[in-house]
Amino acid sequence: MKPAIRLALAGALLFASGIATAQDRVIRIGVAMPISGPGSYFGVMDKEGMELALEQLKGGVNGYKLQVQYEDSACSPLQATNAVKRLLDQFKPHIVIGEECSDASLAIAPILNEAKVVQLNVGSVTMKLTESGYKYTFRIFPNAEQQSLPLAKVAEKALGAKTAVTLHEKTNAGNDNAEGFKKPFEQMGGKVLADIDFGRDVNDFTAIATRIASLGKVDVLPTFALEGQQVRLAQALAQAGIVKGGGGNAVQIGSIWLPYGFDQKAGKASQGYVRIVQFDPTEQRKMVQDFIKAFRAKYGEDKVPTHINAHAYDAILLVAEAVRRGAKDSESIRDAFTKFKRVEVTTGFITFDAKGQTSDLSVVHFVQTQPDLSWKSLNWQ
Repeated sequence: MKPAIRLALAGALLFASGIATAQDRVIRIGVAMPISGPGSYFGVMDKEGMELALEQLKGGVNGYKLQVQYEDSACSPLQATNAVKRLLDQFKPHIVIGEECSDASLAIAPILNEAKVVQLNVGSVTMKLTESGYKYTFRIFPNAEQQSLPLAKVAEKALGAKTAVTLHEKTNAGNDNAEGFKKPFEQMGGKVLADIDFGRDVNDFTAIATRIASLGKVDVLPTFALEGQQVRLAQALAQAGIVKGGGGNAVQIGSIWLPYGFDQKAGKASQGYVRIVQFDPTEQRKMVQDFIKAFRAKYGEDKVPTHINAHAYDAILLVAEAVRRGAKDSESIRDAFTKFKRVEVTTGFITFDAKGQTSDLSVVHFVQTQPDLSWKSLNWQ
């Protein structure tokens, strides 16, 4: 072989090797989120948060680029399953962020664990997700007990509630949240007058409000459902004169189901609503205010990031932190996550316990809707 040909071939091989090396230095992040269906607002807000984080990390982390592929999982177990299988077959991710809805998250967990691909969950509450022994599943969202126990304490101690009616969608998340409230509330001496569940196809809550009005004095109404149904339910409760927004005495309370902006959609009916949020935009921590400033610069000065924007943004930050600590594939990302202790993000601080559940309740904030529909932060735990 002529020297010139040998040199050309050697150069081609070196060039090809360089391409392979560059391609290998990529962390592939699959995202399974509801872009369609009743939880589509999650997908819109998730993408906003993630895109902001990716923009800030466009220079790479520790020599690695973060590459993302989004799939619509529609808050549906079947569609989430198909979306994750598609990601595994075509994208071959090192980590999958998702899903937002508990039933969909439960459907994809065994698939990802069998494939030994990390699942980073950002928005599901069901206890089953981190109680099932999955080695590759991690959750930065407070589970049902972590949300409902403080909610029950606030109902009994801060609000002086003696009676309650639980209202929840008929899903793993809704059932777990309602049960998580009922048990400690009753142990504190409270009484749950009724436990009312409903499917996601229910749009008219007049009959439910009428039933509650017939039960006598109700102090609190713990409510667990997606935003669209919560808006209509709050308005029905106000129309029936049950809650403060309708001239009644009952206080509607809830956990981390609703984004910032629910109050404006529900209007006067949301007045007095006490709820847990995972992200409080009024918190003065520097990381929170820096995030709000960057979010407004990208999406508009009139925009206020929701907890959904925040936890999606945080998910990318946590992947980046794992890479910063030397992670380069799914196994090393998993190992890095197991060592996370008090990692600061916009929603609080993340410490994963042995089950992959964040154990730091700094991500739980209480707020109350004021007459002008603004939030008042409450120093309750």
